[in-house]
Amino acid sequence: MRTSHFVLPAVLVLAGCTGNTLIPEPERVQLKDELVGHARYLRVACWVTPFFHDDGKLLITDEAPDELDLVDRPNGTPVDPGQAIGILPPGTRLRIEAVSFPTALEMADRLVMTPRYNPWVFLTQPDQFGANVKPYVLVLHQDIHSRDEFLQELGRFLTDVDPTPELKAFPPAVQAAIAKKTLIAGMTLRQVEMAWGYPERIHIDGPTHAQTWSWPDDKQRAWFSSDALAHWMDHGKGDGAQ
Repeated sequence: MRTSHFVLPAVLVLAGCTGNTLIPEPERVQLKDELVGHARYLRVACWVTPFFHDDGKLLITDEAPDELDLVDRPNGTPVDPGQAIGILPPGTRLRIEAVSFPTALEMADRLVMTPRYNPWVFLTQPDQFGANVKPYVLVLHQDIHSRDEFLQELGRFLTDVDPTPELKAFPPAVQAAIAKKTLIAGMTLRQVEMAWGYPERIHIDGPTHAQTWSWPDDKQRAWFSSDALAHWMDHGKGDGAQ
């Protein structure tokens, strides 16, 4: 998730309540009313990792942990959130517990070594109970100016339509690849999106209509011919990398 990020250390000035959010307050209130307490489904497979240095939360992201650049050290190197501990498949049902915007008051409750300048969406799995259950935090882009932009960004990850029937209609090999966030030749555009998340850039060749998808820093790239995956590059490894 390429986004403007927080450089450590920083000084939080609690003058006023706007903080770093760009969304007007009425729209922030409207978003919380619309979303909190409602269930959604993952559109894409997501990694689960520690939430940087906050032991009370887990990070959920469609990008591999080594791709994330949400928090930087003073020397400009990104802070690793922590080693991946699992993958949630598309269709995982999640409940929106809270939506947190980077106002001055809410940033004051966030630990320094976290992406505190971004909107956060707190999620839980409805069938998980107990005092030790940690919420998942979905970190959205910092540069969101309106309710519509917020919902569009959230829609990259969550949907109110369960994609499980769509997923189960795929060949078993494709289902297995998506569950591991890997690719196999011949996957459709939607199947690749389910596995790797929506790309940062899409290039469409005019004469052939062939597509090239790329993700942050070009660490992952996929080439399509006739809407079928022809070959790909995954962190320096070519076709067939697992």
